[in-house]
Amino acid sequence: MKDIQDSNHSSQSKTNAVNELACPLCGESNGCSYAAGKPHSECWCNHASFPEGVFERIPAEKRRKSCICQRCLDTYVREQV
Repeated sequence: MKDIQDSNHSSQSKTNAVNELACPLCGESNGCSYAAGKPHSECWCNHASFPEGVFERIPAEKRRKSCICQRCLDTYVREQV
């Protein structure tokens, strides 16, 4: 019985795992250089400005686990104008 429980727990952990390379808003690639193993200085976000409200769109369970993509950031900014 313990093996089945361990197996179920392991499966649940995998389905709850966050893909650090996927935008938490749209699910597409977020283009994060840092998550891809490159220096953070190479990431597109170093040259972007993030309005505070954009992070509120991310579901609470996905916050601070992966970066949003440039397209979602641009869409948010356009909607604020």
